[in-house]
Amino acid sequence: MESFITELRRRNVLRLAATYALVAWILIEAGSVLLPTFGVPDWVFRAYVIVIFAGFVVSLVLAWVFEITPEGVKLDSEVNREKSPGRNKGRSNVAIIALLAVALGVSITFNVTGIRSQDESASGTGAVMDSIAVLPFTSRSSDPDNQYFADGIHDDLLARLADIGSLRVISRTSVNEYRDTSKNLREIGAELDVDTVVEGAVQRSGDQVRITVQLINAGTDEHIWAETYDRELSVSNVFDIQSEISSQIASALQAALTPEEELRLTAMPTQSIEAFSHFSAARNNLYLRRYETIQEARRQFAAAIELDPDYAQAHAGLAEATLVTYTNHAALTPDEAFELTRESVERALELDPQLAEAHAVKGLLLYEQWKAARVDDKNLQAAQWFESAIALNPNLASSYVWFASLRESEGATDDAIRLLDKALHIDPLGRIPYINLPVNYAIKGENLKAMELLLKAMEIFPDWPNPYTALTDHLHGLGRFDEAIAWMALAKTMTDDPMIERSVLGAYIEFGDSDRMNAFTSQFGREHPIYPIGVTYHYFMNGEYKAAMDAFDGAELMSEVQAKFAFPVLAMSAMKLGEFDTAREFLLKGNPLLASDTDFSVDRYNLNSAILLAYINRQTGRERQASGLLNMASRIVRDTPRLGVAGHGIGDVHIFVIQGRNEDALGALRQAIDEGFVSLMAHDYWTIDQDMLLDPLRGDPRFEAMRLEMDDKIETMRDNVHRAKETGDWSELRDRVRTQVVTTASL
Repeated sequence: MESFITELRRRNVLRLAATYALVAWILIEAGSVLLPTFGVPDWVFRAYVIVIFAGFVVSLVLAWVFEITPEGVKLDSEVNREKSPGRNKGRSNVAIIALLAVALGVSITFNVTGIRSQDESASGTGAVMDSIAVLPFTSRSSDPDNQYFADGIHDDLLARLADIGSLRVISRTSVNEYRDTSKNLREIGAELDVDTVVEGAVQRSGDQVRITVQLINAGTDEHIWAETYDRELSVSNVFDIQSEISSQIASALQAALTPEEELRLTAMPTQSIEAFSHFSAARNNLYLRRYETIQEARRQFAAAIELDPDYAQAHAGLAEATLVTYTNHAALTPDEAFELTRESVERALELDPQLAEAHAVKGLLLYEQWKAARVDDKNLQAAQWFESAIALNPNLASSYVWFASLRESEGATDDAIRLLDKALHIDPLGRIPYINLPVNYAIKGENLKAMELLLKAMEIFPDWPNPYTALTDHLHGLGRFDEAIAWMALAKTMTDDPMIERSVLGAYIEFGDSDRMNAFTSQFGREHPIYPIGVTYHYFMNGEYKAAMDAFDGAELMSEVQAKFAFPVLAMSAMKLGEFDTAREFLLKGNPLLASDTDFSVDRYNLNSAILLAYINRQTGRERQASGLLNMASRIVRDTPRLGVAGHGIGDVHIFVIQGRNEDALGALRQAIDEGFVSLMAHDYWTIDQDMLLDPLRGDPRFEAMRLEMDDKIETMRDNVHRAKETGDWSELRDRVRTQVVTTASL
């Protein structure tokens, strides 16, 4: 053994090992700081370290086998051991000491003088930590109702951190998915793509409260900062703790704060603990985005405001819940929803002009008013409010979602997708983007992509009805009515949403099944939003056009969803009676933007109404207005997919017929059927047999053959639905979508 060590010394292996280790130390220290500074990925640093260690092994082997002599590099076996030149120990020792001094200097520089960042020392890497997820706080109190209090503490802390623009803070909807999770912090951090995670617990006992908080490195599972706060329970103390926690976390992450952000960290949103608890419960219900929970949220927000009339956040929350009740569920009339929302949001802005949530809801209100009244300047104002909301709080996901809806309505689909992707970056498990993104892909004609996203949403949120209803609408737009009903049957088991039945009604209309449609409608009370639509269509489908017009009284009070169904069929009923001026009035009531003879605008939302209005104008001698509408509609048709939830159906066929180009119309219809069209007219629901615009084609053998071809497909779908209803087994119809998506993905 002694002789072996002697040989290692003779061959300079030990001296080389010491020297290499020192050099490697310097290189690794330098690399750990310099590489992240230039934004180099972590894998590059790992490869860098591996290469250094591999070089260590190689250098030892080379030192053992070769020796440097005055005559050059020789194999050790060829060197006279008595005359070996590599024995200048004095110089080698000096070199080693010098390298040691350099290594110590580098280490001191990096670790003492501050070149190595605080972030690195906390995280164990050179990466800057600027993203954070605040997991739901646990309640350690015996009273189960105190979980609402713990949720409120969590919500407030999350909101304060979200106000820091230099941090990416994951939204509440996403972090709530990890309540009572068995996943470890590394898994959660990877799924949410964050550097750090906050865990907390709240214990409320009598007039005392204990809040424990810890900031953890998501990559290493190491604690960066932790603190326990024991205070007397008062609203002032609770919010002081929240402010202190937020400041400590910001400091630990070296987040740069603006003066405005520092002020918001210390703000006290309410003077009432009870109001705070009601607000927390309301926000929790609102984020669930179900009809039932939204109504409960409205009640809870109102309760918070009653206890503290100056609670700005509660007023903003009530405004959002009220408006969503109208937009998503048609449970309020437009006038009622707009006025109640306006009152709440204006009060919120009066109390806190810099409240981002209020700015976002103000934008949504103006956007919905624009959609209802089609007033151009309101759309512009809505964009400005969304932009200001994002500037005030870049971590407010709803601002991006609602802004995306506006951009989509303006035809800027790519911008809408970009905004929704941004929302998902902030809120990876956010529900609404998973519904809105498929619509935008459908607008681009990427229908399979849309269905794939909706199926993914169902996997993530299996008990949330919205992906199921969205898929129903999409399938209906593709003319797959039996599959649409199958998915709607599943959605109906999840909610009492009054508009959940709309696509089922539409499918029965497409089937031309008046009796079953009437039986379906009759199960609802007269106050149900579906009822007047069903009655109107029942009369229309049975040729009782005057009764159809009379059945839908109070049309000016109906929701947007009702209007989409009702006004076109009311106009068609009047046309069937030869009352073209009345038909024109019905169409313009639902589409004010088309009212001007010279300054009108056609988009994908009013496309079919514009085509129908052009037909009416031509029948009543308004030739110039008709030509203008047709020219504009033709451009929209060219840029719009035929099928899907955003499709124009056979808009091109109708345009050709009105223009007297019957051969072109027959060719376009043939193309539509080959693409999958089945008796569908986009947003206006009636069958081919009832479509007056196609009358010039009737009697042509080619048209009659195509009509029978579609009738056969309709009959098959009708039989599929009846069989599924009798057996109670809808799985075959539902599995068609899954099979199609999987098959396409494999290809």
